[in-house]
Amino acid sequence: MLLADDHAMVREGMAEILSLNEDIEVVGQAGNGQEAVALARETKPHVAILDVEMPVMGAQAALGKLLKFPSPPKVIVVTVFADRRLVRELLGLGASAFLSKSASSQDLVSTVRSVVQVPRGDDTVTVPRADYDADAPAESGLSGRETEVLRLVARGAGNKEVAETLHLSETTVKRHLSNVYDKLGVHTRGEAVSKAVSEGWISSWDIARGE
Repeated sequence: MLLADDHAMVREGMAEILSLNEDIEVVGQAGNGQEAVALARETKPHVAILDVEMPVMGAQAALGKLLKFPSPPKVIVVTVFADRRLVRELLGLGASAFLSKSASSQDLVSTVRSVVQVPRGDDTVTVPRADYDADAPAESGLSGRETEVLRLVARGAGNKEVAETLHLSETTVKRHLSNVYDKLGVHTRGEAVSKAVSEGWISSWDIARGE
């Protein structure tokens, strides 16, 4: 277990809580994402807990680097606010779970245990689930691949660039876009992106990652 949070008191508090459990070992603590990635290379943790906002490197960038490891850790993201768009983005980027800092000690421990047990790709949104579900937009109905295509389009990528990035043919990309238009009830790339952002299916932060 690796912990990364720029607030020492929070980080050390989580470490103390987790260390009380015989089946959980805290192998390292980091004050920012960059330190977390470097420490993870050395300690090879099964699970990493990342605070969303950290200096030098935040959770989004650290998550991307950690998941490129030969044996990547399961990543739990913690933050103060259960912002639905942020949660969607982080889970979409490969985080295994989201945990609010308002969670109890029991919630923290149970979340760590659950991500170890579930297969990679099965994500978990932990407490406060009610806050997360509040004012939730209707599901887009887009497949994972269609969402990937739409994210790249939102960053300004053309069909050829999308195809190269996702290792698809341009014909396949066009087919995915056609499906996206039908499902969202739109007719253009701009309309698709605008609706996806307004409904929370992709976030402005997600778009900015490609700039």
